[in-house]
Amino acid sequence: MRKITLFLMVTLFAFAGCREDKKTNPNNNNNNVNNTNNGDTIFMVQDASNQYFVQDGDEVVLSNKIVTAVDKYGDRTGSFWISEANGGAFSGVQVYNTDTTSTWWSELQVGDLVTVHGRKMEYSYLDPDTNEPLFDDPLTEITEASVTVLGAGTPLTPTDITASDLTSVAMGEKWEGVLVRLTNVRVSTITERDGRLEVNLFGSTKAQDDLVDLSTVSEGVCLSRLSGVVTYFFDYYVLVRSASDIEIAANDADCAEIVDEICDNDIDDDGNGFTDCDDFACTGNIACPGKAENTDELCSDTIDNDEDGLTDCQDPSCFGHPDLTACIETNCTDTVDNDGNGYADCEDYDCGNDVACAGDFEQNCTDTTDDDGDGFIDCDDFDCADDAACIEVDCADGNDNDGDGFIDCADFDCLYTAAACAEGKEMTDATCSDGVDQDSNTFIDCRDFSCQKSPLVTVCEGNAVTCSDGLDNDGNNFIDCADFACRYCHATDPTKDRVVATCPPCVHE
Repeated sequence: MRKITLFLMVTLFAFAGCREDKKTNPNNNNNNVNNTNNGDTIFMVQDASNQYFVQDGDEVVLSNKIVTAVDKYGDRTGSFWISEANGGAFSGVQVYNTDTTSTWWSELQVGDLVTVHGRKMEYSYLDPDTNEPLFDDPLTEITEASVTVLGAGTPLTPTDITASDLTSVAMGEKWEGVLVRLTNVRVSTITERDGRLEVNLFGSTKAQDDLVDLSTVSEGVCLSRLSGVVTYFFDYYVLVRSASDIEIAANDADCAEIVDEICDNDIDDDGNGFTDCDDFACTGNIACPGKAENTDELCSDTIDNDEDGLTDCQDPSCFGHPDLTACIETNCTDTVDNDGNGYADCEDYDCGNDVACAGDFEQNCTDTTDDDGDGFIDCDDFDCADDAACIEVDCADGNDNDGDGFIDCADFDCLYTAAACAEGKEMTDATCSDGVDQDSNTFIDCRDFSCQKSPLVTVCEGNAVTCSDGLDNDGNNFIDCADFACRYCHATDPTKDRVVATCPPCVHE
């Protein structure tokens, strides 16, 4: 089931017909042994090598197809999957359905025969800034669907594939939407992502709980059989349909033993399709130095060390890093952009305390005067955010040091930054990695905002240091500014952007 909702209207009329080439060429597909109809086939929808391949946006009529899965579980329901009679590569497709109130939907069952009139769409999650597709393999769907249930049929037998078939686009594309079966696969770990439980399979992909509860599956167990339909969202997933799709092996030795990735032997030891330093398990390993641009030396060598397309002081991990000096504007009156960040002299925040820029910045934060004429006085001015007069310097002395009306741990300066205020909160490496919700706000460890933002925490992405160290601190497979905890740009509302200083700012038209 997709994570991002698309608002598509469901039409109730049947399309007038298919393209003329299909009308005059019945059974015209590369897998015509599986086609018993004179209309469109799923092979035409899925297989780009098919002579009559259906293009994105074209109308299709898929007649007498077998329902292989129905999503009536959880908070996001409606989709179902259909297949050609004999299964196999390119034989299945997802129908993205928003009509969940009609009688046909409430009665729809696995094994039913249906005719689907709709439009083929290649769905991809879009970059909020550029509107460019981010999927390596766009998910093929039938949208704007008008569905006719023809009656009960025979449930399809899953197609047997190997565990490694779903570890890359080159291998997995042909199984997208298909009902498949994996045999003798071991559960490596069970994780939670975006509210979904993921059962990670050793040497393969993941099973996800979109269609059925998977909470009874245990880590380390050997499964003699796991069946489901294949979908894609930044990776391939097997969507298990019911408890009967999972069978625990009688002999644990039937499954391969889980081993750790060795980072310098040119072998994919853990069988996940990634070898040595290409495997996230090797992030931080001495054999795989992180790609970082976060020291004075790295920020002045004219090399894009972290390979993010930005070099030296043009890179936020250089000019926004709190511990670096290489990217500081050294002369505020020479009309030269000394640190190469695009801002010269008093346009650069580095010059905030230079006497030549007194009219551009609030330089005296205790004189009750709006020195820079921007409408904000003293500590209410952003220019004074780092001034000692505007910071609660002692978080345990019982005094309102900065005079903002908040004392010690009640002051935001102390709230998530001082060890003295850590009790009952998640804001240290220990409390942000123990699996316990200390502050009872329903967010645990690195999913808690306090763990992301506290400078005391190094095991989570989210502050200026952890968002520029080249490491996947929280182990979620996203590093530095690629992690939403470091940089999130809302598609339409800039007020909801969350960007750490060491990451590029969001761009909104």
